[in-house]
Amino acid sequence: MGQFAEEMRARLPQEFVLPPEIAALFDWVEDRGLLHESRRVPGDRFGTLQPLEPPYRGAVVLFRIETEEEARSFAEGWFGTPDHAARLVPFARTGADGSYAAFWLDNEGEQHIVHLGSEGDGLCVLGETPLDFLRLLGIGHNELGTGLAQPDEEPADEPDYDMEVDNPPFREWLTTTYGVTIPAKVSQIVPAPPDSFAAQSDDPFWRWVRRCQEERDRITSSRP
Repeated sequence: MGQFAEEMRARLPQEFVLPPEIAALFDWVEDRGLLHESRRVPGDRFGTLQPLEPPYRGAVVLFRIETEEEARSFAEGWFGTPDHAARLVPFARTGADGSYAAFWLDNEGEQHIVHLGSEGDGLCVLGETPLDFLRLLGIGHNELGTGLAQPDEEPADEPDYDMEVDNPPFREWLTTTYGVTIPAKVSQIVPAPPDSFAAQSDDPFWRWVRRCQEERDRITSSRP
């Protein structure tokens, strides 16, 4: 495991693990020189799937496991209490709007990769395994939330750029390392991601978020 992966793993609470596939992704990012100094957190680093200079190729994702303090602040913003940071640790910013992918512990203590859209959309488990998450990134949507909002849409061509949008180096590493295929559509991995207007969903993460938010709202409304 490379230095960046070790740094990120050390931030996880003891109940969490850094999946080997995500550690390998972090190593690939580091080996390709795709680590960048953070302006938001001086002295810290984040990783990307491609150079930051345009034109971009594929998903624009910033990989950086949040510190304990940041995870608590994130949980408080979503649920009104920092206590839920024990169940939820953001590790990748998936959109300029503040959407994130995170590690989540369900009620049985099983770890999943989930998505939190900034406007409450795309609250869902991102596939069954960490490899599913990497395959989602390989599809090539510029922002993962866009793909979740339109799961049957293939990434649009970029007319201003004379190049592919699917990041061939990342796709080649993923398919040759793990022997997997890249789906054409998000719905092949996440069949029915709920949107921000959903009244119900079978997705376990969506149901957990809604229960936590309902509890937050009950507490808020009962205060004098």
